[in-house]
Amino acid sequence: MHSTSVDSGQQRKDSLVTLPAELLPAELLPAATGSNGGTAVNGLLIGVDGGATKTIAAAFDPDAGKVAAAETGPSNPEAVGYEAAAASINKAISAVLGRARPVAAAVLAVAGIDTEAERKRLLSGVTELSAPVVLAVNDVVAAWAAGSLASPGIAAISGTGSNTFGVNSRGAAWRCGGWGHIAGDEGSGYMVAVNGIRAVLAYRDGRNDWTELVPRLLEFYRLQHIEDIKPVIYRDFDKARIAAFAEQVARAADEGDDTASGIFRQAAADLAGQISAVYAALDFGGPAEVTLIGSNFRAGEVFIGPLRDHLRHVTGGRDFAAPKLPAVGGSLWLAARAAGAEQRMDAEALAEALRDAEAQGFEAQGFMATPP
Repeated sequence: MHSTSVDSGQQRKDSLVTLPAELLPAELLPAATGSNGGTAVNGLLIGVDGGATKTIAAAFDPDAGKVAAAETGPSNPEAVGYEAAAASINKAISAVLGRARPVAAAVLAVAGIDTEAERKRLLSGVTELSAPVVLAVNDVVAAWAAGSLASPGIAAISGTGSNTFGVNSRGAAWRCGGWGHIAGDEGSGYMVAVNGIRAVLAYRDGRNDWTELVPRLLEFYRLQHIEDIKPVIYRDFDKARIAAFAEQVARAADEGDDTASGIFRQAAADLAGQISAVYAALDFGGPAEVTLIGSNFRAGEVFIGPLRDHLRHVTGGRDFAAPKLPAVGGSLWLAARAAGAEQRMDAEALAEALRDAEAQGFEAQGFMATPP
């Protein structure tokens, strides 16, 4: 029998992801940080949303209501290393700033950043940014802020991967999931796709009945035979390419394929387990708002329906919320909070400006220097 020198709950007393004091919910902010209460901000706000495939930086001028945004390469240090991650962030920030006036606050929300040591290491390489407040957090924090405008609630991400994060009215935070495609990603598009591929292979082996996923797999990956999927999985592995098959699983489920429907029921149960764990850890004292973020939710009721049934004890029967801002907008909102300018933010106008920037391909012209 194994023993340990620490009590059984020692490793679960704190969330892996915590909020810096500057980003606590609004009702706690003045007492915790001495916020300037929304007075004039001397400079721009910078937000960054960085992941394993791309980085988006946005600069917002609270006075003019103007947004500049740019997209560069990946910045998840677990995927590309800290040097390359910082290079992507620097390039994006340089593009949106141009010859701008000073920056008041910046929040960099980057996948793979959890600990204080990781935050410091990343920020040490971000040389294109100087501001009174510069914070680095995990990208799930920006997702939460984009979902609820940084108000108490839970954000559940189900895209290529999965992650769940919540904050209660006392500023306590808890993260569940986010462990990647080898150890986690339950309820994600990647796992839906993998289980779809497994179902096809089970049919090939004689362990499973026919499923409409068979022809969909062959067509999607342009295969002659089911066996030809092995190089896609092992030789030329690309997580995003595999996760993309989730859309075919969703279409098959929507058309009534029992195997595909069962895959989404399992995904819903897995993701509901994450959300329930966050809800229990934070003791909201009543129903919590749950925001769903990510491409996997485009599957619609085949996924959201079972998820809703699993989470009635969390939501109190209320429907799920849609994100109020794009992910980089969540970073900007947090930057505004850190600068004491949250009261000056208009979520609808900011969302529209960011959508316009995305439609233009995030080709930022950058801000010009303020005339003397």
